[in-house]
Amino acid sequence: MSSTTVRTKAVRLAAAVVALASLTGAGLFSGAATAGAAVAPVSASAARTGTAPVAWPAVKSGARGATVTALQHLLVAKGHSLTVDGEFGPATVKAVKAFQKAQRLTADGIVGPATWNKLVPTLREGGRGPAVKAAQTLLKARGRAVAVDGTYAAAVTAKVKEFQKAKGLTADGVVGPRTWAALLDPGTSAPSGNRAALARQILDTRGITLATVHPGGTHAGSTAKQNIVDTANGKNALTSPWGDTPGRRVPLDTRMLNGLLKLSTQYAFRISVSEIVGGDHSGNSRHYAGLSVDISHIDGRHVGDRAPHKNLMAACRKLGATEVLGPGDAGHARHVHCAWPR
Repeated sequence: MSSTTVRTKAVRLAAAVVALASLTGAGLFSGAATAGAAVAPVSASAARTGTAPVAWPAVKSGARGATVTALQHLLVAKGHSLTVDGEFGPATVKAVKAFQKAQRLTADGIVGPATWNKLVPTLREGGRGPAVKAAQTLLKARGRAVAVDGTYAAAVTAKVKEFQKAKGLTADGVVGPRTWAALLDPGTSAPSGNRAALARQILDTRGITLATVHPGGTHAGSTAKQNIVDTANGKNALTSPWGDTPGRRVPLDTRMLNGLLKLSTQYAFRISVSEIVGGDHSGNSRHYAGLSVDISHIDGRHVGDRAPHKNLMAACRKLGATEVLGPGDAGHARHVHCAWPR
């Protein structure tokens, strides 16, 4: 048989196979991979929407905040005994390594894509337990008003759909891998212009302590804690009755709120806030414009007593503060003052 005849028959055979495939609606290599090619599994949602693979964060020892709290709830859901405190300390490292070993993963104590994939369940309305608390914790940290009670009620479904819609995900109210990954991304925090949502996040952030008394004078309605509570409830913050602008309601600037939040969630400082708009300041102080925050303690140490104030001051500047004062500046030996521009 001539080579021309062989080629002609081969062409005809290939055409017949393609035609048959088109008639049956099957792909040419349906159900089998081409030899030597690695084919990654694709989730149903990815296949439906054509989206990229799920992007998971890497979380390790030393991390703090809502992501770690959610991780701890998920580990508890998998049967590990653990205190849920939002701190990725030795006990959490031990639990992560035990989980990884049980799942035949690299037991390095770092929670990356492979570990997240094994940890997160698919949640929907009617679910209960620690995994639901993990999802609720993240929803709350991302500015959605939900109770962290471990019950996946209709109100939670509504907030999940709201979050999914905002992130361009399928708004089905089901927390699957893509929704988990979006919730775990700190970039999905409350919008920088949403004053009340930012205040709620600050109240829910373990790394931020808000003073309930003043360094000088007594007035419960103008403490740092009450300033943030009022803002979270849609009110303006109240100045103290003895200041240069007594008894005024002042809107807290969202740049300041965002910066305060990120000192903990992005830079991992544990901070105590002594004053916001309350207290007594200079007549033209940015405190009275809702632009300033005073910080008395950093990582458990009082400013001026070996606290890492220089690092925190540098972080404030990176977050947009243009007036940053601390030890070495007149009147700021015991606190750091960070103020955003007028």
